[in-house]
Amino acid sequence: MSEIRSTSPHIIQIVGYKNSGKSTLIAALTRYLTSAGRRVAVIKHDGHDHFEMDHEGTDSYSFAQAGADAIVVMSEKRTALIERQATPLENMIKYLSAYDWILIEGYKLAPYPKLIMVREEKDLSLKDTLQDVIGIVSWLDLEHDKRECMEDSEGLVWHSVHEAEDIARWLVSRECHEEKRRL
Repeated sequence: MSEIRSTSPHIIQIVGYKNSGKSTLIAALTRYLTSAGRRVAVIKHDGHDHFEMDHEGTDSYSFAQAGADAIVVMSEKRTALIERQATPLENMIKYLSAYDWILIEGYKLAPYPKLIMVREEKDLSLKDTLQDVIGIVSWLDLEHDKRECMEDSEGLVWHSVHEAEDIARWLVSRECHEEKRRL
């Protein structure tokens, strides 16, 4: 596929409850999109503030322990920035504006197109509580789920969690539609 560069990145959120497969799907979508020539950025929300980027014994860790508010580690092929402050999602999206795609895990209330991960039937309630839902990625029997919820979910695209490549192709097909809407 040819490279596409738009004025701003395409954004899709992958939302769902814990252990619904969000990270696994994002990794698969990232593999497909990058193999199709797209530059992909991923933003992951850690609602419990558990993540640690620097570890004891590293220089970056000792800089943080010494009180640095921001630490940047750079090499020929990578750059890491660690800041001791919250960054609004909008600011991070602006920072990542040179990418073709931004895949966001979480941030359920953010105003971007969303795919909902459905592991159990009760997870379908998310489609009624969230805005900007464009699709459902289900672990369940798609035909059964579609019939059960069809009257409430007109316009939603349904995918099986086992068809990540099809989901990625569907996202790529949306690029042209998004470009036309932006004009």
